[in-house]
Amino acid sequence: MALYAAYSANIVVLLQAPSNSVRSLAHLAASKITLAANDVDYNHFVFKLYKEPVRVTIYKRIDPEKGKGQFYDINDGVERIRKGLFAFHSIVEPIYRRIEETFLEIEKCDLEEVDFVNGFDPFIPVKKNSPYLDLLRVSFKQIRESGIQSALVKRLQVQKPRCSNKAASFSSVGVLDLKPVLLFMLYGTALSLLILLVEVFYYRLYIRRRTYKLLTKKQMHHKGL
Repeated sequence: MALYAAYSANIVVLLQAPSNSVRSLAHLAASKITLAANDVDYNHFVFKLYKEPVRVTIYKRIDPEKGKGQFYDINDGVERIRKGLFAFHSIVEPIYRRIEETFLEIEKCDLEEVDFVNGFDPFIPVKKNSPYLDLLRVSFKQIRESGIQSALVKRLQVQKPRCSNKAASFSSVGVLDLKPVLLFMLYGTALSLLILLVEVFYYRLYIRRRTYKLLTKKQMHHKGL
C-alpha cells in the first residue's frame, strides 16, 4: 500500500509539472494539442503568406479545407488555454492581459510561447535610399544597447506573466495526514493475525477429529474380528 501511494504521488507530480515539450513550430505541428487562432481579419489571410511545410501544417490544422475553422475571440481562447492542451495564435499583449485577470498563479507556470511570424521590434519607417539611413541606424543601435528600448517595451507592453510560486500547487504530507492509512494498516494486520489464529485452531480441530474417527474405525474393526 505504501509503494502504491508513492507511485500514485509520482504520477500526480508528473501530470501537474509544467511541460517543456513544445518549444518550436515543429514540435507544435507534431503535437496532439488543439491549434486555433484569434478571430480577427488578418488571421484569416496571414497564414497563407507562408509556404514552409511546418507552417502550412499548422495552418491546415487551424483552418482545414473541410469543416469549421478553429477561430475564437480573446476571452474564449484564453479560457481554452487555461483548460490545457490548446494553442492560440494572437498578438501576445491582449492575451497576457486577459491571463493576468483570469489565471491563477499556479496556472501561469504552464504557459509556453512560440513565435509563428518571426516578429521583430520595429523602430521607424524611413524612405528608401535616405541620406539619414546610416545616422538613424547608429542612433537606434545606441538606443537598443543603452536599454532605453527595452525599458519602453516593458512600460508600454504587457509582459509574459511570471510563475511566482511554482511549488504552490504541491502540499507537504506529514505523519498526521497519514493517520487514517496507518490505522487501516494496523487494523488489517490485527485482523490478519486473528484470521491466522482461527485457521490454526480450525486446522488442529480438524486433525483431532480426523484422528478420532480413524481410531474409532480401528476399534470397531478389531471388535468385529
